[in-house]
Amino acid sequence: MHTLIQDLRYGVRMLFKQKTVSAIALLSLALGIGANTALFSIVNATLLKMLPVRQPERLVLFRTVAPQEFSPGSYNGSTSRDPATGGKSMTSFPYQSFQRMRERDSPLSDLVAYGNVSLSVNADGQADVATGQAVSGNYFTALGVQPILGRVLNDEDDKPAASPAAVISYRCWQRRFAGQTNVVGKQINLNNLAFTIVGVTSQGFDGTQGVGTTQDITIPIAIEPLMYIDRNRSYQSGAGIWWLRLSGV
Repeated sequence: MHTLIQDLRYGVRMLFKQKTVSAIALLSLALGIGANTALFSIVNATLLKMLPVRQPERLVLFRTVAPQEFSPGSYNGSTSRDPATGGKSMTSFPYQSFQRMRERDSPLSDLVAYGNVSLSVNADGQADVATGQAVSGNYFTALGVQPILGRVLNDEDDKPAASPAAVISYRCWQRRFAGQTNVVGKQINLNNLAFTIVGVTSQGFDGTQGVGTTQDITIPIAIEPLMYIDRNRSYQSGAGIWWLRLSGV
């Protein structure tokens, strides 16, 4: 014990004598601890934290594997090297792929599609931009997501002749509409097309696009082409536009 106390006293004296070295050592420790904490946060968010949906353990995310030289044309998604084949693994699909997969027999109960859309918003005389997504009509029901106000989108909303309906996130409801309970039924303009807010999702559900992202406004896929004067700007205008993520339950 006496030797240990002597060693501790010696170590403290050396720290005070070599202040520069001590400062570098302490800074290195702080950076190392901070980096490890940040890394754990990312791993926890991507691997450990489950989506707040019904039966998240049953969710599957489809990917397509193609030769490395394959070019999908217009692509919105992430790519990686497939370890089994060495090919290009991609997370997104064109709308036509979703249509064909939905028409075929499958062991899955539901196949849902969702993709990012850019939205300019005009509500209550205030113009802004918002993060948005276009989804298949069964998106919310397949995931088991319940609204905190109003209702979610359904298959009837996901038809070109349907009245444009939108669901907003809890964050959007609080920030843009100050948590007003009469927000359901309110009309907003998205890309100069009139939509009716039909529901608000509960706090904690930020969509399924990726960690750290929130889709403030959700619209049906079928309505997406109507939001452009030039229909060729629509993501559904060709099979060379890969923008939808497909999940199965």
